[in-house]
Amino acid sequence: MTDAASSSPEFRPLLHFTPPKGWMNDPNGLVHHAGQYHLFYQYHPDDTAWGPMHWGHASSRDLVHWTHRPVALTPDERGMCFSGSAVVDWRHAFVPECEITTAPRKTECGTLRADMVTPLVAFFTRHLPGGSPERDHQSQAMAASRDGGRSWQVREAAILDNPGLQDFRDPKVFWHAQSEHWVMILSEGQELGIYRTRGGAGWKKVSVFGAEFGAHDALAWECPDLFPLPIMKGEGTGLESGEERWVLMVGVQRCGPAGGSGTQVFIGDFDGIRFTPHQAPETVTWFDKGADCYAAQSFSDHPGERLVIGWMSNWLYAHQTPTGDWRGAMTIPRTLSLHREEGSERYVLHQAIPDRVRDSAAALDALIVPRRPPPGSMLELGEAEAALAEFQLTLATGAAVALRPFGDDSLIVRLEGVGAGLDITVERTAPVEVDVAAAADLIEHFPHRTRHFLPGGRRIACQLLRDRCSAELFIDEGRLVITELAFPSVPLAMTLSVEQGEVGLGAVSGRHW
Repeated sequence: MTDAASSSPEFRPLLHFTPPKGWMNDPNGLVHHAGQYHLFYQYHPDDTAWGPMHWGHASSRDLVHWTHRPVALTPDERGMCFSGSAVVDWRHAFVPECEITTAPRKTECGTLRADMVTPLVAFFTRHLPGGSPERDHQSQAMAASRDGGRSWQVREAAILDNPGLQDFRDPKVFWHAQSEHWVMILSEGQELGIYRTRGGAGWKKVSVFGAEFGAHDALAWECPDLFPLPIMKGEGTGLESGEERWVLMVGVQRCGPAGGSGTQVFIGDFDGIRFTPHQAPETVTWFDKGADCYAAQSFSDHPGERLVIGWMSNWLYAHQTPTGDWRGAMTIPRTLSLHREEGSERYVLHQAIPDRVRDSAAALDALIVPRRPPPGSMLELGEAEAALAEFQLTLATGAAVALRPFGDDSLIVRLEGVGAGLDITVERTAPVEVDVAAAADLIEHFPHRTRHFLPGGRRIACQLLRDRCSAELFIDEGRLVITELAFPSVPLAMTLSVEQGEVGLGAVSGRHW
């Protein structure tokens, strides 16, 4: 929820973050500081198409209600402000510590309050359109804020010059305590460069990763992130095993799980210099199996759980979504946890809606449904514009149900019990009320049919979150997540239809915003 009015109220989400106007894509600089979540993002305020990139800015105390802030970074003669990250500079590694007790120090540090001396530091890519690698058309830059993100001072010189690469961007910076270094991971075309420093601009390249691993297409990998997660002891225990592994996420632009954009995941070890994946080079693991979750980034400096937000769109048709004077939305924030599959050394990433987001909704009236609905049953799961339906499904072999987040055929997710687990089919149609001539990419690429398989038991917990133009389905405690935009003509109540076989249904509840 944001504090902006909308000229397109039929599609502007009630719960998911959107820009006040103009174009938005990748989340940037997600950071938690002084009790506030800061969300920066790639932003073109003057048009609903990609253009000169700024860093938009919003803040929240609860991940639900967002306040739009003034634009943080603006393009200038040195280039646009491409994607990056932000950290709290607790150790003053990048910004000198400031005491404001004397006039000379006050002049050096600016006008400060005594409780605002810990700086925020943003790392971003300067992009000079039309430049060549020799002219440093992409180089890494830094800006600092000493007033909690209200204003920013940009360092004129680059902190990391381009070594002659066409793609050299999207720096993610974090503190690695074991090696006592700051680490930067960034896109270098088909692989990721890893750099480190103890502070300042003295970044040294120490390794690369990715050229022979995972999914690749003709375009560069984008928006990497790298962070540790504790391994949980068992499903549903909420207890940590005392071990941890590192999770690396990176985006592909044209070969995602539903075509176009997608975010892939690698799980392994990181020693401060090299990332070593635990999977075979040909293995591809998707963060989200839907068409509309890209450039996912985690919050820096957040105590406790690891929180992630992604851009809820796809480069194949992002410029033609029918949303009026704004374009682009973020996924719901997600809490990540890492689990070891029973009897194996394989790790599985789970995603969950944070409790503070879920609990901000009001409970719907009791949803009364049969425990064993017969084939042909059609059950309503809530009709609020922004609603969450939660339920337990048990599917016998051959049993199948269909979820319709908008009550029509604009988006259908079918779940079928098979011998070794669950077959999942997603079908989406093109929006009906669009100008065909002006939306050729949307008409061509928005419709799709994808199929996924989830190994395991037949009893699964599901959460279906819908907003005015999106649906996010969390299956089996978030083991598999599907995020899809949809633009229905007349949104109806969410439904679950029993298509065939023996189906058990329990713990059905609903919430709305």
